[in-house]
Amino acid sequence: MWGLWGFFGMLALEKRMAPTTVFLAETLVSALIAVVLVLAVVQRHDAQPLYSTVNVYGILSGLVLAVGLLFYYLALERANVTVVVPLTATYPVVAVLLGYVLLRERPSPLQWVGVILVVVGTALLLSGPSKTPEP
Repeated sequence: MWGLWGFFGMLALEKRMAPTTVFLAETLVSALIAVVLVLAVVQRHDAQPLYSTVNVYGILSGLVLAVGLLFYYLALERANVTVVVPLTATYPVVAVLLGYVLLRERPSPLQWVGVILVVVGTALLLSGPSKTPEP
């Protein structure tokens, strides 16, 4: 399911749906699913743990996800899906670096090799044309 949203989003853009409209459509559908989920949790009487564990980091996670998704569709409008979508797979590099600096996590040497390979792969992706010329 994870990879399908990017593919369908690109199809929507190819059918002339504006990036902001794709973003809004995804946000509305996600909100509807969230409402159904909250109602199901409340009906099961599990609401107390749900509301008592909300914190600023969870809210920030949602905020940066939404902003990132919007920029993702703006990028897809201007570049090939074969470049943009694989670039989204570089997010673990950010997580590893932040985990190292802020959480004092220490990846193994092999994990650092993985991070370096992701960076090299990103450089290779960016070395080609960003948009296929239209006939």
